[in-house]
Amino acid sequence: MLKSILPMILFISSSLLSFAQNDPEIIALPKDASSVIRTNKFFVQNVEDKRKIKGAGIGKLIVFGKEKPVSLGNTVEKELLSYWSYSAPKRNDDFLPLYISVKDFQISEKRTGPNKVTGDIKLEVTFRYYRNTVPVELTNYQTSAVYTRPEKDFDYPKLIKQLLDPALIHFQKWMVTNTGKNPVLAKNLKLVFNEITSTDKSDTVFYSIRRPLVWSDFQGQKNRPGSRYAAAVFTSFAYEGHSYPKDNDIVLQLDLKTFMVKSMSWGLAEAKNAGTLRHEQLHFDITRIVVERFKKRLEAAELTIEDYDSEIQYQFLEAFREMNTEQEAYDNATGHGLNAGEQAAWDRKISKEILDIYSRQ
Repeated sequence: MLKSILPMILFISSSLLSFAQNDPEIIALPKDASSVIRTNKFFVQNVEDKRKIKGAGIGKLIVFGKEKPVSLGNTVEKELLSYWSYSAPKRNDDFLPLYISVKDFQISEKRTGPNKVTGDIKLEVTFRYYRNTVPVELTNYQTSAVYTRPEKDFDYPKLIKQLLDPALIHFQKWMVTNTGKNPVLAKNLKLVFNEITSTDKSDTVFYSIRRPLVWSDFQGQKNRPGSRYAAAVFTSFAYEGHSYPKDNDIVLQLDLKTFMVKSMSWGLAEAKNAGTLRHEQLHFDITRIVVERFKKRLEAAELTIEDYDSEIQYQFLEAFREMNTEQEAYDNATGHGLNAGEQAAWDRKISKEILDIYSRQ
């Protein structure tokens, strides 16, 4: 009876030994005060494992001359989040919430001779955050090391620390270099308008409340033979934009130009009187009023850093259509200046709007 039981006991013992050899070697990451970064306005919001094989495993070691899988105490996401959160500045609503993606993190060892093990360790991460739910890529960090050790106890936590700490230090230095300079770090869009009122172009008059039109500005030739109009003024508007970072904002400056073109504006000699000139001046004023409405619509629009240009272009086209509609309505109502009563009414209305614009500045 005893002889039949003994082989079974030996078989079970052998199976337990084999199973134990496949258990992963666990590396516990230390939380060392020397790793703590005390400057810069960011905190680690999350760590994501983007490796092909996710989980706690990070490679293989040589243990007692045999290959053995190696893992962290928990998943890579949880372990590195805990480690880097300890090292980075603490959570603050005014700080940048940093997301770290782990693209590669592994250790691989092989026995290369008697009492000699060679290993390599790699780390590759990317850094980003979310602005208005849109991911913004910031920078990346990649490093690796090759080492040789004897077949005895080895300080793996120290080895891993030498990879993890420089990754966060790299991001800290990147923040120092880019804060207030790189637009990807801007949190808000600040819209600033600049009205252009002078030019070195002799053929253009930019709108200025201090500089009304004069007949010498009308230098074009009457280009519509048989036209019954006594004068015509060509007015329009345009904008040029440029952006720059300032503190936590992107400042978007729009240079607004309301102008008339001398070579495309004309007046018959017999019609060059104060009344006709005033009618043409109000055409110029209407264009300026439309530009002010364009500004107001942009201020009310929900412009985003990611895509402000398309909204500005849309509002510009809408304003351009509005300008043409207003100019036509003015001419139709006043009979191109011949209806004195309507001309006076429009003069009062437009003059008040112009006065309101510049009284707020």
